[in-house]
Amino acid sequence: MISDLKAIVSKLTKYLPSLAGFLVATLFAYYTISTPINERTLDWKVYDFYSSYYPHSEPNNSIIIIDIDDQSIEAIGQWPWPRFQIAEALRIIIEGMPSSILMDILLSEKDRTSLVNIQQLFASQFAIDLDLMSIPQALKDYDTYFSQVIDGAPVILPSLLSQHKVSQQVQCVNRYLEKSSDKSINVDRGGNSLTNLNLEYYNGIICPLRQFYQHSASTGFINPSIDKDGLVRRIPIVKQYNNQLIPSLSLAGLTVTLGSEFTIKNRGLGATVELHNNHIPVDQSGDALLNFRGKGPHYQTIPMLKLLSGTISPDYFTGKIVLLGATASALNDVSNTYLDPVFPNIELHATLIDNVISGDVLTLPVWFEQLESIMILVIGALLSLLMARKNVTALNISAVSLFCMLLILPPILLYNAQVYLSPFISIVSLITSFIVMTTLKYYRSERQLASVQNAIANANLSIIDCMATVAELRDSETGGHITRTRLYVKTLIKQLQKNPKYKHEINDDYIQFVSAASPLHDIGKVGIPDHILLKPGKLSTDELVIMRTHAALGGDILRQTIKKLGPNPYLNIAVEIANYHHEKWDGSGYPLGLKGDAIPLSARVMAVADVFDALINKRIYKNAVSFEDTFSYIKQASGEHFDPDVVDAFIEIKKDLLYIAQTIDD
Repeated sequence: MISDLKAIVSKLTKYLPSLAGFLVATLFAYYTISTPINERTLDWKVYDFYSSYYPHSEPNNSIIIIDIDDQSIEAIGQWPWPRFQIAEALRIIIEGMPSSILMDILLSEKDRTSLVNIQQLFASQFAIDLDLMSIPQALKDYDTYFSQVIDGAPVILPSLLSQHKVSQQVQCVNRYLEKSSDKSINVDRGGNSLTNLNLEYYNGIICPLRQFYQHSASTGFINPSIDKDGLVRRIPIVKQYNNQLIPSLSLAGLTVTLGSEFTIKNRGLGATVELHNNHIPVDQSGDALLNFRGKGPHYQTIPMLKLLSGTISPDYFTGKIVLLGATASALNDVSNTYLDPVFPNIELHATLIDNVISGDVLTLPVWFEQLESIMILVIGALLSLLMARKNVTALNISAVSLFCMLLILPPILLYNAQVYLSPFISIVSLITSFIVMTTLKYYRSERQLASVQNAIANANLSIIDCMATVAELRDSETGGHITRTRLYVKTLIKQLQKNPKYKHEINDDYIQFVSAASPLHDIGKVGIPDHILLKPGKLSTDELVIMRTHAALGGDILRQTIKKLGPNPYLNIAVEIANYHHEKWDGSGYPLGLKGDAIPLSARVMAVADVFDALINKRIYKNAVSFEDTFSYIKQASGEHFDPDVVDAFIEIKKDLLYIAQTIDD
């Protein structure tokens, strides 16, 4: 009897490491399914780490920010300013016919500095009757003047949802909702895809003055979404108030810009706010994950003082999305982000609008917690099974392979598909289960001690090697020349698009393809010997002949790539650029001596950008040429070296090219 009991205990002990490992995985799986990712600070820290290496795309140049900065406050005077100051700024912008104007300044109270209010104050307090007969009627009441300025203009005003009751309960909503409430309120919730929308219950809404929002194009709330660690990574898109969906300032601005009402649908990755052909993935609380453009200011910013000085032409705002907000330190209208502890709130709205227009809003799948728990259980079961079968080698290889997969797959999905899956709990579960199982295995039998220690050591070394490989893959510095020429090409071809001659040849896709392919223009130099490519001086005639083969070599490399990968619009244009960007308009270039329009347009644009950057920058074999001399040279080479149409476009964007050249160093 005792021997039978010992046998049972021994058998159970044999499988204890496997059972313990699977139990650990089960506990982690339960944690993930019961704790939403929005409540996990460490998961977001991992997101911050991956995002810091995110290959940020260029900010959209159709977005302009009007900034009430410290200099404007100092020059104009104490805040709040008389409302006619804001009205005057809006009048200048509206005259330029922008696509929309978003204000991040809450105008919920009457302007007590209006002349009619001062007249009443003097009459009641001092029995003095101020004569306002010479003042135009529209300027006697600044609020009335403000209403007249924004009437009929695409101005979106902010509101603020409150968890407290507001004395004057009003309902300022998007006009699109008012006009088509059945379509916009009775949205497809997609199987309760916005189940957390009512977790924050709002008892009131602070609106702009009624006379303001009745004359505005739309209104939207500006409530922030702050994570538990105090950082802003998401921005609310829709919330519910009085059983009605209320749009954020950003979403209201997009509805006006795109001329489309929004709907909410459930897609494979979760709920999306849709308007026109644009999709905004949101979580169950109606928040969208921001795809920041990196550190520093990114959008064209005009100080309010400069705008009011009259130095900015209204035409500058034509067709643009204009956001009016404040960065003045006294107003404290900033948020804390992983990029910057004083990130302007107005740039949060600009970033979301940029994400939507650029089509790169990040997604956090609504089913992520379920997938994560299943994945943890599967990993735990696999490791437990391998431990039970005493397959130490397979266990270690599986643990390392899974660790590498969990470490590398999320950034790949984030960088390529704009989908974020946090690996943190899965990695911790994997490591913890592995440690628990191997530790119990160690204590179970001294005979297996050396084997277990060796397995753990090998696993640790493999993990370190894997992390080192990932770090090495991140180090992909390309140099200032490639970055600058890509921006030159993008700016230049956009300007060339305005030429009626190219309206059918140049579209947005073509601009994107050429811009993306331009960094490959000198790929053929990988085949040039180092003693020629890196020579710190002028090349000999024979060396120059070899150097010039890089154009044809680059084309051949890319053509071979296309053969292996199949048709690709980026690579097709890359072949044109790499092979022909040294051809000249008069036929004197190389490698084929093509002439005029026989040279692909992409190569003709690249030729100007490449020569421009080469001239204005110092190299080991030459000094830098001045900007003016470089522009003169390119202008003189029109019709000989360069396409005249491209040169004309080049001269027209001189300021933009100089800004790029002075901003990006080698």
